[in-house]
Amino acid sequence: MKYFSKSPEEWQKRDEEKEREFRNRKNRIRRRANFILVVNFAIVFFLIFFTKAFFSNKSEGVIGPFQLVIETKESYLPNDSLDVRVKVFNREKKKENLVLEDFVFSIKRENDTVYEFHFPQRVEKEVEAFGSVLVFDLLREEELSNLSGGNYTITVSVKLNGQRVVISKVVSVIEKWQIEVENLKDFYFPYENVYFSVYLENISSKSRKIRVESIGLIILKGNEAVFERDIPIEKDFVINPMMVEQIHEVNFSAPKESGDYIIKLKLKTESSLIEKSMPLFVTREYQKDLKGLSLVIEGRKFVASGERYDFSVKLLNEEKKRNYIVLKNVMIVLTHKEPVFSYAYSEEYRMTIEGYSSREIFKTTSYDIIKLEDPGTYKLIVVIESEEDRLMKEMEIVVSE
Repeated sequence: MKYFSKSPEEWQKRDEEKEREFRNRKNRIRRRANFILVVNFAIVFFLIFFTKAFFSNKSEGVIGPFQLVIETKESYLPNDSLDVRVKVFNREKKKENLVLEDFVFSIKRENDTVYEFHFPQRVEKEVEAFGSVLVFDLLREEELSNLSGGNYTITVSVKLNGQRVVISKVVSVIEKWQIEVENLKDFYFPYENVYFSVYLENISSKSRKIRVESIGLIILKGNEAVFERDIPIEKDFVINPMMVEQIHEVNFSAPKESGDYIIKLKLKTESSLIEKSMPLFVTREYQKDLKGLSLVIEGRKFVASGERYDFSVKLLNEEKKRNYIVLKNVMIVLTHKEPVFSYAYSEEYRMTIEGYSSREIFKTTSYDIIKLEDPGTYKLIVVIESEEDRLMKEMEIVVSE
């Protein structure tokens, strides 16, 4: 019989060759995958072995069931007091007996000793399961502030259950120049005059001199600059530690379109560029009533007689949308038979409150020394007014003997 293509035997032979080639290719892929898997396992094993061989997994300050720890912030401003605590933690789920001897606490800046404390006596204490013991509190011993900028090394050395343990931690005191502004309102209307004062703050423990060459003012809408101005200054300033000095008064017209803008200030000095960015909200309309807003008083409701009392008042936006509010009057009175404390602000006060957020209206400061001397029930009353609305909130404070 004559075939126009291939005979059945030829087709069968061709299919067998294709199947054989497919199996060989599949085996090669499997062998390659197995080889990669073995290599990965070898790398992981090497890394584990290398890490264990050359790096200790033991946490710093650990002796038996206990761990010695230095608790403090990583950075401070020059006028901050260093707040450092040394604690011992029991890492076990049962009580453990702690013995401390020859405790030494020191703070050094480079090779200079700033502070040192030595307590050589032996102290014993039983520590609860997963509990802790405060060994040293710097603020109780010494108030260290007005420190020069730089890195400070805190070192603790102590004999813990018969074994000497030494730990250390580095904290930084930051010195810098910083731009501050005053009289910038929360929002403006199109073409309204925007006026604010620019100040330079010397965040340092010493008086410093600086020459300001110019101030760059840029108004951004997204990434696009809609207004730019370069203001020449060319003046030397000597500013005392942690004090501010007025540099310039900025004045320009708000953009004609409503929207969210960014004010960017670039203060150019002889050696650096100091920058600050602030939001600028422009709107054609604002809320004349106080709908969707509520007052929140944050303060203790129970205090002891003669104890200092502090509180704050916030305006809460209970809606999703941003609110532009103009307050016309704020009045706060704390009374017990007669007023003990009062505060009033009757000038226009613009507030921008994001959705489901709050803004602080008032907060007591260190200058507001409020002491509730007489036992009894006091009443704190807060009243705010807009053009067409009024909100009031009361809170009772119980003073015990």
